[in-house]
Amino acid sequence: MKLFDFSRFHPFWQLLLLLAFVVAGMCVFSFLMFLFGMVFLEGGIDEIASLSSNSPENVRLFLKWMQGLVQIGAMLIPALIFAYFYGESPFKMLKINKIKPFWRIGIAISIPFILLPLAGSLAEWNYAVKFPDFLASLEQYLHRQEDSAAAMTAIFLHAETGWGLLLNLLIIAVIPALAEEFLFRGVIQNVLKQWLRNVHWAVIVTALIFSAIHGQFFGFLPRFALGLMLGYLFVTMRSIWAPVIAHFVNNATAVIVAFLESQAIIETSAEDFGVMKNAEMWGLISAAATVMIFWAMWRRNKRELAMES
Repeated sequence: MKLFDFSRFHPFWQLLLLLAFVVAGMCVFSFLMFLFGMVFLEGGIDEIASLSSNSPENVRLFLKWMQGLVQIGAMLIPALIFAYFYGESPFKMLKINKIKPFWRIGIAISIPFILLPLAGSLAEWNYAVKFPDFLASLEQYLHRQEDSAAAMTAIFLHAETGWGLLLNLLIIAVIPALAEEFLFRGVIQNVLKQWLRNVHWAVIVTALIFSAIHGQFFGFLPRFALGLMLGYLFVTMRSIWAPVIAHFVNNATAVIVAFLESQAIIETSAEDFGVMKNAEMWGLISAAATVMIFWAMWRRNKRELAMES
């Protein structure tokens, strides 16, 4: 018998407990990585603070591992601990089930590409947002933050060898797909569904949190659309592996495109990949196709649930 059963608590207290686990995990793993940096980097932690594209390879490598391990400590481990103490089985809450039928894996793989034109259009609209004159300083600050995030992303995506590409796939695609989906879709969306008693609001609010937590105002809308897509994959396929696969494909595409560009194999950058002429038209087509796919999946899921009951 478990010492605690979080499912007996009110959803507000469940989310507060989860937040405590996340903060504790972030503090512990950040402190551990800080200590490793002091020991293994010649310039200590100052080398990380002054990170740039000209920083030594070992510094950039350390930062990548730091990013990956902190995500495990702040997202994946708290999600697993919370799920363990939630109800009878963590497998039930997280829906660690096989994707059935098998062909649905193809949908999880292809849906990020179908969404890509819409995400590109939303990114353009988001970036074109203009603030009132009295908020000009805030707008400039947010643009500086966006430029800083873009520079950091470029450093993370940098890879010159096949081994570098594999490391980037692990740190930027595999770990975030597992950690973020187990936390956001597996735990937060489930708790919000229980609290709000409406699966659609649970998906929407989780997507809002998912986008906001990345801290990029001018990238909020495309990441919100990605969050909606991942949330409805979790609902309609009833398996955590569906959003994990889609999240991995989304991030891995950026990693591979950036690598191919760095090797002069293609000219398109990861940022411009999927951006098309007549972006608004293709964005509408993308939105319509995505909605139709999820509408069909929703109806099929309802029929399957009715048959099972």
